[in-house]
Formats: sequence, C-alpha cells, structure tokens
Amino acid sequence: MRRGRFRSVPFDPGFTRFPATFRAPSPPDPVLRFRVHDPRGPLATGPLPAAAAGTVSAWDLRSAYLVGADGRPTRGEIVQAGSEIVCRPEGDQPVGIALLVEAGEAGRLVLRTCFLPPREEPYELFLEIARWLIKQWVEECEQWQMWRPALSGESLERWEKAREVFRAALAAPVGLEKEGLACASIVEGIRACEGLAVRYADYVLPHRARRRAPSPILLGVCIDPAVAPTPAATAAAARFDAVAIRTPWRLIERAPGKRDFRAVDAWVEWCRGARKPFVLGPLADFGTTDGAPNAIPDHVLALRRDAAKFRESVWRHARELAERYAGSTALFLASSGANCAGWHEEGVDRMVDLTRISVGAVRDAARQAKVLVELRSPGAEGWRGVRGTAWPMAFVRRLAQESLGLAALGVRIEQGGGADPVRDLMSVAAMIDAFNGAESPVFVTGFGLPSAGPAGEVARTRGYWHAAPGAARGSDPATQREWGSAVLRMALARTFIEGAWWSRLQDADGATDGVLDESGRVKPVLEALFEVRGRILAARRTVGSAGA
Repeated sequence: MRRGRFRSVPFDPGFTRFPATFRAPSPPDPVLRFRVHDPRGPLATGPLPAAAAGTVSAWDLRSAYLVGADGRPTRGEIVQAGSEIVCRPEGDQPVGIALLVEAGEAGRLVLRTCFLPPREEPYELFLEIARWLIKQWVEECEQWQMWRPALSGESLERWEKAREVFRAALAAPVGLEKEGLACASIVEGIRACEGLAVRYADYVLPHRARRRAPSPILLGVCIDPAVAPTPAATAAAARFDAVAIRTPWRLIERAPGKRDFRAVDAWVEWCRGARKPFVLGPLADFGTTDGAPNAIPDHVLALRRDAAKFRESVWRHARELAERYAGSTALFLASSGANCAGWHEEGVDRMVDLTRISVGAVRDAARQAKVLVELRSPGAEGWRGVRGTAWPMAFVRRLAQESLGLAALGVRIEQGGGADPVRDLMSVAAMIDAFNGAESPVFVTGFGLPSAGPAGEVARTRGYWHAAPGAARGSDPATQREWGSAVLRMALARTFIEGAWWSRLQDADGATDGVLDESGRVKPVLEALFEVRGRILAARRTVGSAGA
C-alpha cells in the first residue's frame, strides 16, 4: 500500500487530558443592565449640579416589568444597582424592559425597549427606548399601509426627526450628552407614533359607515349609581345612545345580608322613564388595584379560601340582581376583571368557573337575557407572567371554549388616576387591535382619562398623558378632551368594535374622569365624543343619500 503524505502518529491517551485548572465554560448570565446617567431624570435641563455629581436617584420600579414573546410581560426580577437598572429574567429567553418614563410634554408613559441579548456592558436605557419607538412606527406603518406622505403626513416628518436625533445619540460619547439626545429622540418618536395612530383612525373612520350601519348603542357612558340622577346628570346621560349602570357590590351590600338597591333603582327608573337603553353590571366585579380586589365586600372576600362558599356568594348576588332588573333590561354585564393578576392564587380554572357561574346566574333568572363579559387591564401590566393567571387574549380563548353563548365581549381601557398606567396612543391602538378576530362582538365597555393631573404616589405609579402647556404636570380638561377624542376615533375606526362607552358620567370621590365635574358642569370631552359620533352618522347619511 502506498504511504500517504502524512505520517501516522501513535495515539497518546494523555493528550486528551485537560489541565487540572481547566473549567468548562459556563453559559452566559442572562442579565440585562441599563445605565442611567442623570440622577434628576431623563429630561432634566441645564448642567448637572456639582452637589449631585456621583449621586443616583432611586427609580420607582413598581410599574416596571420584563417584556417577553409577543410583547407579553414575563417573569423576572428588576432592581436598581447604583446607576444601573438590572433585569434578571426567569429562564433563558430574549427580553426587554417596560417602565414608566418621564417624556417631557408627551407625559409620563409606559415605554419599552426592544428584545436585547445579555452582555457585560450595560445598555443605555433611553437609547434603547428611542430605538423601539422608531421600530414600532415602521411596523405599524407597514401594517396600516400608511407609507405615502399624503397619508402619514406630519407623522413621517416626526419619525425622520426622531431617527436623525437617534443617530446623533449613537455617535455621542457615553454620558449626559448621549442620554439627552436619546430623550429628545423619545419625545419625537412618541409624537410620530401617536400621530400615525390618529391619522390612520381618521382615514379609516369614514369608511366604517359605508360598510355597515352603526350599532344602536354606538356611544355610551358608564354611570356610578353613587351619583344621584340630578337634572344635570340626566341631561348629559340622555344624549348618549345607551348608558351602562354599574352595580358596585360594596355599595349594594355594605354589611352582610343587608342589601340596599336604592341608588341603582333610581337610575333604572330614570332609564325606564326616558326609554333609554341600558346595560346593567358588572354583577360580579373581580377588578383589582395594585393586585388587591377592590369591588367585592370584605365579608365576601373573607370566604375566598372556601371555594364553595365564595362561589355560592357570587351566584346568589348575580342572580338576585338579574332577577330584580330582568324586566327592565335584557342586557347584563355578568362578570368583569376575572382575568386580573390579583386572582392568581385562585388559578385560571377557578376564575373561568366564577365567570361561568355569573353568566349562569343571569340565564337562570332571565333566560332571554343577552350577556357580556368584560376584561380589564388589556395591557396586563400587573400580569408579568404570574403563575395561575392568563394573558388577556388567552383568557378570551378559554372563555370561548366554555361555549357561554356571550352576546359580546367587553374591554375596559381606563388609564391614569386609580386605573392602569398611562400608555401612548399607538400602544392603545395595539391593545384594541389584539381583539380583532374574537368570536364575539367587541365593545369598549369603558375608556377614560382623568381631567386633573395626578400628584405624588399616583403620578409615580400611574403616570399621566401629555403635560398641558403651562401645567406643572399631567392632564387638564383640554388634555382629557384630546385623549378621549383620539381613543374613540381609534376604537370606532375598527369595524370589529361595536361601540365604546366613556368611563364615568360625573366626577365623584376624587375621580375626575367624568364628562361632568362634581358640580355638574360639562367638560370639553363631552362635545368631543359627540363630534366623533357625528362624523360616523354623517358618513352614513351620505351613503343613504347616494343609494336613494
């Protein structure tokens, strides 16, 4: 046999032995670090005081969460370590971070970063948020087919400016200059994204009426029965297509076994006299505030550990309400907030069962009744992948499997004040779009924003939308008007949305999201809502005239 070019070498078993000091490489630590330079906040102006050099302000991270697949909150730890925010996701997965960010005149909003791989060097937090806003604009622009300058308009110019400032931030040295440029890009990015969301709604809205007739309960308002039906309140309520009379369990049953329906009865009697269609409920309200139930009486919550007794209490209360008002309305909101993360100890199966119980109670009392179920917190900020609960749309799919025969599905989009943290308008539009394809018709069963700027704790944990000119912080009636008009246009521009109802008729007990103030004076938001409704009806009349 011909010998090859390479000489064979005898095998040496010692060749494969590793040195005693060798250690197999460990997998990279899946930790994300974000750096923040200015201790006064991302949009502070002027030079950094010498006394502040080397100091770091504490970030309020109670509303912060890690963002996983499909933009869903996911499990993990978020802490501050010096000038860095450190994120430790649970498991090896790409994540980003979402948190409330001061964004100048855009307000204090929930903003997020893109998915980022772990690395030793910390990321610049505001640079990554600016990057996400630019990317978000591109994705929605493609989805909505709004690339033409004639359609995107000023939004495109804002996006170009955001990119220009972002490029300058990338080139700037690490420090306050880079951070300041990134924050300027964030402000322009929010303007661009919100402008695009509203322009798309305005472009599509007139086409809605050309495709189909609007719902007879297109624009509604929610009524807190704790506010009496005064002449000012009833005059405003009469203008809406329908009203949703809330049934607060805590108001009806302040003490065990002692039920007082007078407040609800007063509004039901007014609706009957005025022949105003109304929705009653939620009969079982599982809403939460900061993870704690806020609508069920304490003596009923005391039964929470006893599943059978708690279930019986929900059934009895829902059935009594349905039986009492079955002759006045055929539309009941049976359950609300069963998807909230504050019920994770009960687990998804139990919350689905409680929803089924409330729906069954209505049907037992009024067989012909139409039943809605309402979801809360569609952004699921408090969910964070908590075991024992479900992402809102996953909860909707679970309800669909139950074959409950729902007339409609409701979603509540209330932000600021005591509700969910405030988001930019493009994020609100994305939350609405998530319900496209639901098996049941969809109503926005509550949308609202306070007309007074929050202070202290509320501002830190809930944020605010747009800093009004001349205002120190947060909303005012003009800002509320702008937000209400924009969200209603975005909702009703979607053909799968049957109608939308404002969150409160009149301010009371510190809540300022009403269309009337506490003294009964009309706020600017009321006329803004009817201006949007008028656009749809005018477009419909044009279709009718053309057909004639």
